[in-house]
Order: sequence, then C-alpha cells, then structure tokens
Amino acid sequence: MRGLLALCCVSCVALVVGMRAQAPRDADPLPRRAWFGVAVGPHERGAVVTGVTPGSPAAEDGVRVGDVITTVDDRAIHAPGDVPAAIGRHRPGESASLEIIREGGAPERRPVRLRPFPLETMTGATFEYASVVLPTGIRLRTIVSLPESRPRPLPALLFLQGGGCSSVDQPFAAKDEGPVELIRTATARGFVTMRVEKSGLGDSQGPPCSAIGYEEELSGYRAALAALKRHPAVDPMRVDLLGLSLGGFFAPIVARESPVRSIVAYGTLSMPPSPYDGRSERFFREIATVDVLAAWSAVDARVLALHGQFDEVARAADHEQIAAVVNARHPGRAVYQQLEGLDHCWTRHESMSASQGHCGNGQKVSAFSDAVFGFLTSG
Repeated sequence: MRGLLALCCVSCVALVVGMRAQAPRDADPLPRRAWFGVAVGPHERGAVVTGVTPGSPAAEDGVRVGDVITTVDDRAIHAPGDVPAAIGRHRPGESASLEIIREGGAPERRPVRLRPFPLETMTGATFEYASVVLPTGIRLRTIVSLPESRPRPLPALLFLQGGGCSSVDQPFAAKDEGPVELIRTATARGFVTMRVEKSGLGDSQGPPCSAIGYEEELSGYRAALAALKRHPAVDPMRVDLLGLSLGGFFAPIVARESPVRSIVAYGTLSMPPSPYDGRSERFFREIATVDVLAAWSAVDARVLALHGQFDEVARAADHEQIAAVVNARHPGRAVYQQLEGLDHCWTRHESMSASQGHCGNGQKVSAFSDAVFGFLTSG
C-alpha cells in the first residue's frame, strides 16, 4: 500500500493557465526540451495517439487521435514511454521522423518539426525557468513563480514532491487541479514558490529518475533550497517547505541541514517506505538507513502534520508521531491535524471504501490549501 506514495505529486505540481511567463533568469544554460504534443497509450503495434494538443507540432503536422506510432527516427516503439524518450533525443527546431499507421491505411513516413516545450503561465504571477547544479555537475530544472505587484522581499515555499518519477513541469494541466490550487493560493498570499525536477525528467540532465538513489534525489532538494534562499525576491528568513507524500519524508532531512521557518507535511511517513515500482533498488537501500524521526526531532521550525481521513496510503499514526517527536524536543512547535474526508490527493470522499483506488477523483475542495496557508500565514 505504501508503494502508492509515488502517486502524490505525480501531479504535484502540474500547472496552469493564465497570463505571463519568462525565459530562464540570468541566461540559464539549461535548454528547454523539445515538444511534440501528443498523449499516447499502449497498442500491439507501437503506441496509439489518444490526444493531440491544439497548436502543437503534432497537430500542425497532421497527427490525429487514433494514429499508431510504430517508429520514431527508425527506432521501433514498443510502449507509450518510448515516444517521449525518442522525442527527448532532439533539440527544439530539429525534426523527428515518425512512421504511423492510420486506420485502414498503410504505414506512412511523416516528419514533424519540434518546438520548445511551452512555459507555464498564471494570472498575477510570472514564472522563471532556471536551474541548480549538483556536486556531480548535473543540472536540474527549477521553476519559480513570482507574485506580481508585491513589495519585496517575499516569503517563499519550496515544494517537495512525492516519490514517483513524473515531471512537475506540465503547463497544460487544468487550473482546478489540486496542485494548481496550491500555486494560485500561494500567489494570492504573496508567496514565491519553487519546484525542482528530478534527474532525467523534463529539462533536467542526469540519469533517469528511476535509476537514481535517495542521496541523489536529496541533493536536488538541498540545491533547490539554497537557490531559493538566494533568490533576490525572497526573504531567506521566511522560507517554508511543503512536503507532499514522500516529499514529507525529505522535508526534515533538508531542514535539519538548512533551517527553514515552517514545514507542512501531508500524507507522509515516519519510517522509510517499502519498495514500490518505478524506483531503483539503490533508492530503497539508501533510504532504509534514514532515521527520519531523529531528523524531525532536530528540526527547530513550526511543523504542521496533515493527514486526510480517507488517505489509503498514509497513516494518521505516522503524523501524530511526527508532531509528538517535534513537540518533545521543541514544545508547542508542531500541530497534528486530520482533514475530514480527504484522500491522499486531497479530494473529498464519503467513505474510505469510496476513496480506495480513486485518489484525486473525489470532490475538489479547498480544505487542504486552507489548512496549509492558514498555518503558514499564522506564524
């Protein structure tokens, strides 16, 4: 069951529809990845196109829903993930050569000229695409949202995503999705926000996320927090962490090394996770050695341990234990709160049975963001 920790922030933090975005700050050297613009699913002969983004290179070059992609650049497609992997070998401005089969027709060769992946935008905020460099020299993408028309320096919030390997850079997500609500609320409250892509995801360099270890992932969060504190729009004394699912496990480790003002952890663990699909054996071997409760005990920050009543992944007892450990060392610094009816993806259900297997498909409510920002703005 705890393997489902990969779920939270697979969609965390996918954003949004609005007004403005801007190029990388300070001429960041990390290039934007190539963009094709399709959703694909499994097919016995390759990958079938299940969606085409309007205005995308795929749409402009005549790719349609129902087309089956059998090769990209003469490389055979065996699974849906082979398509983005093949596109990812290109830079924007280059062309990819697709072989497709249209229903009732013969295979045909179709060149597609690729463009840069779109930037996220939101009313009332600008986005900066920059990067951080790890000790290994690998460069990871960071995405910063900056509220407009706010006196600076500003408070800031670093998102620590869940344990899966999905990009946090998704500009086509619906604006009413949970993560979008968080960014919109943070912007309205005057927070700068930052996310960092894991290795090999989105624009980030490095080996595939599925192959890296715990220490490599941790180094990305360390670098991101340091960069956020250095940002000219940010008050380094008012930096907070929001750890979602397994991100809540990383939060006290990062904060123990680089102090923050507050930590909110939702749907997390008080002990290392059991192995689940999509991450390396090394990741679980390394994380198994971590005493996360000792890290929580060492953190001198305000802490909110949040648990959804119908979260089928995380236990209330873990969140109660986190708050108790913090308060034992720093009395009154931690609060445990259960959110009525919420699942691991913070949508509401009528019962645990209704929640099971339907993470994120319940009623969209503001209870989670109300709790998060009520806490962050109260201290």
